Amino acid sequence: MPDGNTVTVAISGGLGNQMFKYAAARALALRHGGDVGLDVTFYRNSRHRHFELDAFPIIAKRLVPASGGFWKRFGAKSREPEARARVYREPHFRFDPAFLDLALPVVLDGYFQSPRYFESSAEAIRRELTPPPARDSESLAIARAMTERDSAAVHVRRGDYVSKAHVNAIHGTCSIAYYQRAIEQLPGDSTVFVFSDDIAWARANLPAVRRLVFVGDAGPRPGLADLWLMTLAQHHIVANSSFSWWGAWLAAPGNGRKFAPARWFADASLDDRDLVPADWTRVPS
Repeated sequence: MPDGNTVTVAISGGLGNQMFKYAAARALALRHGGDVGLDVTFYRNSRHRHFELDAFPIIAKRLVPASGGFWKRFGAKSREPEARARVYREPHFRFDPAFLDLALPVVLDGYFQSPRYFESSAEAIRRELTPPPARDSESLAIARAMTERDSAAVHVRRGDYVSKAHVNAIHGTCSIAYYQRAIEQLPGDSTVFVFSDDIAWARANLPAVRRLVFVGDAGPRPGLADLWLMTLAQHHIVANSSFSWWGAWLAAPGNGRKFAPARWFADASLDDRDLVPADWTRVPS
């Protein structure tokens, strides 16, 4: 059982999701003078995702329960009523103000995809979730090019958003028109650096309304290196992806313009009003 001063959160999914979960748990722990425990049971059987937060200077204990994970003991079928009461399940996709008043110890179950969950601890979250600098020659060359001029990072997310029907039904993809509208609003001399899990598709389809530099033509790249490069840009055009959301949010505060799709999800039942910061520009997608 988590000790009396711990926020335990179940970590799952890709890097962007992991970062949101950690940020919410860490902010709650800081609010109450507590610690963070990361339940990483999900990654025991995950075939296409792996735990990546250990690459960051996070302040948390990595927990691997002996069997079944915390949800077997603290879930709805638990025989311990007190343990059930200690679980907080995110009630909806919007920010829940009640989260801030949760008593410790608590076990968190949710995605917590809103900066409002950790805005009171933004400085600490930026420090702990800024990705380490890449060391490969391609990344270092791109970093120099991005910092020597006014630059914009554009992210095109495809992958399972395209290949899996059930994922596409929830997320959808950003249209070419979205990218064109956003690129046209960038300052006139910005060089656009394009990041994508399908760089060939991006090269073939993005409108050439500005000078475009495609990152990854030499072959597949580590996601962590791309995230670091995104944080170096002055401006950002994000996909409907938590990965590029963090690339934009971790960049220097108040630096440049940030664009996000007006509609984040294809599934209209998901309310994304608290996901995109108020100072970002939302563009029809």
